Amino acid sequence: MCMYLLKMAGVPYLLLLVSLFLSVSSIAAESEWVDAALKLLVEGNKAMQVAEVGKLEEAIESYRNGVETLPTACDKKMDKKQAQIILSLHTQLGQALMYAGELQEAIDSFRSACICQREWSEGGKNEALNQVASKAYFSLGMAYQEAASSATDEGKQREQLELSVRAYGHATKLDPLYWSSYANLGVILADVGQDRNGNKAKSLEMYEEGILAYQKAIDILTGADGSNSIPTDPPENVREVVAELQYRIGLCLVPSLFFPESDKETDDNYSERECTLTIDSKPIKRSCLELAAYQFNKAAQYDALHVGAQNALVMVTADASFGMSTNVKKVEALFEDYASNFESSLVDELGYNAFHRMRRGFDRALAQENAAEGKKFRKVVDVGCGTGLAGVEFRNISQTLIGVDISPSIIEHAKTKRPGLYDSFQTGDIKLLLRDYAKHPISLFVAADTLIYFNDLTDLFTSMKVGIEDGGYAVFSLENVSEESEARLNAIVPQWRWQLTPSGRVAHRKEYVEDIAEANGFETVLYDKLDNFRAEKGEGVRGHLFVLRKDSSLRNDEL
Repeated sequence: MCMYLLKMAGVPYLLLLVSLFLSVSSIAAESEWVDAALKLLVEGNKAMQVAEVGKLEEAIESYRNGVETLPTACDKKMDKKQAQIILSLHTQLGQALMYAGELQEAIDSFRSACICQREWSEGGKNEALNQVASKAYFSLGMAYQEAASSATDEGKQREQLELSVRAYGHATKLDPLYWSSYANLGVILADVGQDRNGNKAKSLEMYEEGILAYQKAIDILTGADGSNSIPTDPPENVREVVAELQYRIGLCLVPSLFFPESDKETDDNYSERECTLTIDSKPIKRSCLELAAYQFNKAAQYDALHVGAQNALVMVTADASFGMSTNVKKVEALFEDYASNFESSLVDELGYNAFHRMRRGFDRALAQENAAEGKKFRKVVDVGCGTGLAGVEFRNISQTLIGVDISPSIIEHAKTKRPGLYDSFQTGDIKLLLRDYAKHPISLFVAADTLIYFNDLTDLFTSMKVGIEDGGYAVFSLENVSEESEARLNAIVPQWRWQLTPSGRVAHRKEYVEDIAEANGFETVLYDKLDNFRAEKGEGVRGHLFVLRKDSSLRNDEL
């Protein structure tokens, strides 16, 4: 097997394989020139298999001598075995010349094989020779690809790219299971990022077409095409190759984010622009950034060591303005469906314990504040109350305890599971409900694992400063990013504020929360880490605990 390494734009190499040593064992000598040509083909192949100085030149000489023994014309009367020898010699010579840096001679040799294939296809031999001929077209596509990368004239560059597309197209028609032809076709159509010299990658910038080509390669490698056939020249590292292809689809969805000196206005539009992507055989329409995040996460699932996918995921999910957190109806629908299994799933399956730790943290904060022992709060609102897990913890310091949730079904479960725990209930968007408390503000705001469905906290804190009384408190938990993600975010997006996680929840940065709290008249009385407050796929999730106090020296109309 010959391993052709094509430098992708500023990202890991994609290993594309081409079968170099075409089978010659079944070819029998049936004409005067066949014996000599077959012998020279075998000699050239043996030389190519030996990684020694001078062997490449020896292989080229054998292949050239073999080509010289061939008939001058592609006679349609030749049988399959004779045609195989002719195609193999031209293709092998082209491969050896490419290795030697003789690009134009290599192109000429591949074209000779392709011209013969077209002649013979008219004679009915196309099916028998398709697999061999597809290698010639694939190799021709690579040669044009290489020519485009070295072209300095933009017109010449585009011409070579278009010729490469045609060659790969022929290869896929001759062999529909030739995954690497589709993969390389995707690169020509839609490579993204930087080339080996740090310049913008050379491609035809046909991103939708590129996505289709990459997806076809994935379908062949994963069996999603429904053919149940073995891919042509399957790679040993299938998961790594599929991860790279998934990653490249993500790049095609938001290409200018990864261009050198990209246009910021264009970048910003990706959160508003919609793209369509076929997922599980269904066309899905979402913001381009959201679909790109899906692809980068999928790539990381196939290959956890894919640095490009991990970094790209950070770029598109840092301070993301898309996802469930931007749609109240989606959150409501989630918990309506989740209502009957809410508590057992959260506590028994995910090991959720934030509500216990929130109460202990709040007691420590009150002790630091020298609050009177046994102090009770006039009006306590448990935001995202669920079935009452946090309500149980804060009931004994509440004169009036109100349960608020976006899901009417979960509130009904709370009434059944813990009757009498809450004095009253409300359903709706907490930002709007908080504003309704302006005339009769609340004294304690409790939110256990609720604010993880908000990305930008600006509107929420604006409502909190209206709905919480002067000197009142807010205690809440938030999700934090993993240590690995935190390091990536700090390196790639130093001023990040939150990150949309693969679960659809939002992880917030400690400094961001403290800054926005201060800007709205809240002082951070206590901060504590909430590591392992819940499990996600068997791994502990990092979190934050905040206890804030609203500055009693400020009135709402001054904030």
